This record gives sequence, structure tokens and C-alpha cells, in this order.
Amino acid sequence: MKSFLVLLERAVGALSALATALAALLMLVITGIIGYAVALRYLFNQPQVWADELASYLIVLVVMLAIAEVLRRGEHISIDLLVGRLGPRAGYWVDVAGMVAVIVVAGVLVVSGWDMAAFSADMGIKSEGYLAMPMWLPQATLPLGFALLGLAALNRLLRLLTGLDVAQGKGAHRP
Repeated sequence: MKSFLVLLERAVGALSALATALAALLMLVITGIIGYAVALRYLFNQPQVWADELASYLIVLVVMLAIAEVLRRGEHISIDLLVGRLGPRAGYWVDVAGMVAVIVVAGVLVVSGWDMAAFSADMGIKSEGYLAMPMWLPQATLPLGFALLGLAALNRLLRLLTGLDVAQGKGAHRP
């Protein structure tokens, strides 16, 4: 079991690192697009009407790519004030319940996002903006991101249940 968990940790870590690197690259692309649009608008009086729409789709992709790494680092929004007062045993169970909740919600959102993107592709739905982008493209980022998040949560849950997070100094204490 321990070798499986080590392999899972490495796989999730590699996928998460790759997704985060792509998210960082996309942030540079977004900065370039917005900079280009601002320069053309204010220096040459030639607004680029497509730039905001494209940048907004790319921002959603950035969030979906980075969401798993944020969970892996333990940097998601949480209510530390309450959990910190519960003590180690209750904190552990809150962490376990939280990971189970993340897995369930991520699973629902993967299926729902996939259905939404498939429906948009089947119906040929396009954005109403200047790009007339096929909507399945930005919608497909949701199941991708939530699948990564669910995998990261599963990894964390298994590590919590086996005590590997505690042994490596990550997370709540085992009861």
C-alpha cells in the first residue's frame, strides 16, 4: 500500500506541477494580451474587442489548472480559527471529512462539466462575443480542473488515513 501511495503522490505531484507551470505560462499570455489591447487602445485608438473575452476564458483555465496544486500545498481557503480550537483528533476528522467532501463535489462537477461541454459541442453553441468561440472549449476546462482537484484530494485523503501526512509533518495529527 505504501508503494502505491508513493506512486500516487509522485503522479499527482507531476500532473499538478505540469498544470501549474502551464497556468503560469498562461498568466504571461494573458498579461501580453491585455498589454497589447491597452497599448492599441490608448496609443493608437484601435481597441481590440476580442482581448477581454479571450483573457476571461484563459483566466478560468488558469484557475482550473492551479486548483489541484493549491490543495496539495494546503493553501485553500479554510476556517483555521475554528479547526485550530478543536484539537488534534477533531482536526484530523475535519480534514478527512473535508477531503471526502472535495472528492464528492469534484466528481459531481467533473460529470456535470463534461455533460455541459458535450451538450455545447453537440448543439454547436458559440459565445456571443466577438470571438464566437465554441463554448465547449472553455467549458471543457471545468472537468479537467475538477478531475485534477479530485485526484489531489484522493491522494491527501489516503495519506491522512494511512498516517503518511503525519509522518512527513504535513497536516493534522492522527487520532
